[in-house]
Amino acid sequence: MVEKAASTAGLLGHAEPAASARAPRRGGFNAVVKAILVSACTAIFVGSAVLLCSSHGSTDELYFALGRYLDVPQPSHLTASCPQQQPYQPKGEPASVALDVLADRLSKAIQIDTTVGDNWPSPKDDPERWRAFDKFADYLRTSFPRAHERLELEKINEHGLLYTWKGSQGDLKPLLMMAHQDVVPVNPETLGQWVHPPFDGYIDRDNQTVWGRGATDCKSWLVSIMSTVEAMLERGFEPKRTILFSFGFDEESNGPQGAAHLSARIEEVWGRDSIAMLVDEGNPILSASDPMAPGISVALPGVEEKGLLDIEVTIETSGGHSSAPPPHTSIGLVSRAVAALEDARDRLEADHLIDHSASLTFLQCIRDAPGFPPNLRTALKDLDWASRSSIFGDASAIASLPLPSGIDALAASTIGRILDRGKNRRIRRAKERIVHAMPDQLRVPFLTTTAADVIHGGVKLNALPESASAFLDHRIASSSGIDKLHKHYIKTLTPLAREHGLSFEAFGNAVNVTGGAAGSQGKLTIKHLRQGFEPAPNTPLVGDEAAPWNLFSSIIRSTWKNEDGSPVLVAPSMMQGNTDSRYFNNLTKHIFRFGPNTVMADKTGLGAMTGVHTINEHFAIQGLGDAVRFYSTLFQAVGDEKL
Repeated sequence: MVEKAASTAGLLGHAEPAASARAPRRGGFNAVVKAILVSACTAIFVGSAVLLCSSHGSTDELYFALGRYLDVPQPSHLTASCPQQQPYQPKGEPASVALDVLADRLSKAIQIDTTVGDNWPSPKDDPERWRAFDKFADYLRTSFPRAHERLELEKINEHGLLYTWKGSQGDLKPLLMMAHQDVVPVNPETLGQWVHPPFDGYIDRDNQTVWGRGATDCKSWLVSIMSTVEAMLERGFEPKRTILFSFGFDEESNGPQGAAHLSARIEEVWGRDSIAMLVDEGNPILSASDPMAPGISVALPGVEEKGLLDIEVTIETSGGHSSAPPPHTSIGLVSRAVAALEDARDRLEADHLIDHSASLTFLQCIRDAPGFPPNLRTALKDLDWASRSSIFGDASAIASLPLPSGIDALAASTIGRILDRGKNRRIRRAKERIVHAMPDQLRVPFLTTTAADVIHGGVKLNALPESASAFLDHRIASSSGIDKLHKHYIKTLTPLAREHGLSFEAFGNAVNVTGGAAGSQGKLTIKHLRQGFEPAPNTPLVGDEAAPWNLFSSIIRSTWKNEDGSPVLVAPSMMQGNTDSRYFNNLTKHIFRFGPNTVMADKTGLGAMTGVHTINEHFAIQGLGDAVRFYSTLFQAVGDEKL
């Protein structure tokens, strides 16, 4: 990877209560307070009830304190803060493959070095550069003979692999499975730091782990997917719903040769909005003991994905001998530009906390974990309590109450609107508390990030540089977009251009800097380094369109169990890096970025995700077996259930 509910009666059963909910401490509380409200209505215009429910400051604090003490259960008509589906009950046994076989297949896949670099030319223009992918395709063909005999294979732009497993019911939208064949480069200077050489595919029997580049990202999932197909064909399975398999070959360099062409081909054949569900690589399952986990085991399917924009900042100035330098060279000015952008980076505010967003739901799901910050836990519970309704019910509930004689519906509606204003104010206050309590590492999913990764300029120590450039990587939050980032750059850098007499061109357009010296000392230019991507549309998690999510999460909970036998917690999450799925938004809104592995502790002691894009990448062999069970259940379920 480049870089991580409604009721379903009739489909999967009713959703379980929120993971963090507890039994109420006061039975019948709602009935009591509603009775109080009915009595209070007789004095509405005197204002006693209104003042109690709508006053600010201390009243809100009393409200929050009451919520923490009573922990009133959520009204049935409101969505739980972290709904969990009942584990799926498959109609048949999941497929299984011997772990030794899976380990050997992954090892052989790792041994084929499919490294890609940035900005490589098309494979049609430079076929030799891409030759390793011919070898990888041969490996797949020999390792999975039944799949290659039964499935249709189309090669897209030379090395993109598009398999079609036709279903018996042609009226059903297909399931689309994705992974990528390529891997990131290994820094030669780090070779001595690897426990085992990166392209040996070493099978570590003691730690039940396969080591090597691509072990996690993401040959493990490609091998598991193909192993699932092979095993299901062996036992005679025929899908009801067509299943497509799209394997790109340059995901690590943004996907222009692979995923871009594969998505176009699928849309050409099947049309827009033609896919029922898309499953790509993504966020994993973390065991409770994993260094990245909050102290509980949790599955983290990505249902949102940040946008991406890489920007080049260039400043051109006059050259000359360095014995007579100006106050600031182009290198110094670019450094100031980078510092200004870092100082003005996105900072967390209450408006970033979007209701029902994956990032906020994720925090609600794990808030009771032992490793969770206590102050943040309290703030999240305040938000949960404030979001439910006022303590007397929301406006619609008030309007539906039987009213005493002499109190009309208009008065009840007025009360309801006042209560709702108080509710919205309390939600805002709770979100502000969350912002104050949230540690830096948990803020990132909510923010547009700024990373200055490369800077260069100058050619000789005694020569003034005529130009200098910096390259910045941005992952764009769901609450933002490319246009907003453009405006941020212009607003941030215009004062610098004005102060130092630079003309300013931003994204192909001249910027009015004002000031008589503008342009006299040089030029500031900002532009896209490569194609950018807006944040992906959010996958529906609640309401009438949530059936794919409900099914997907229920299969996770049937596949992975905690040590006590309970289903693993599923917490929807933000994919902070980027995946090939970004090219497929025209095909479906139901996109799940998920990396099945094992809920067991990583026996290497490093952590399951340690090594991705760096040294000592590895994957637990048990995770390959669990992935096969998950994929096989999914392949069966999508034919049996309505999506």
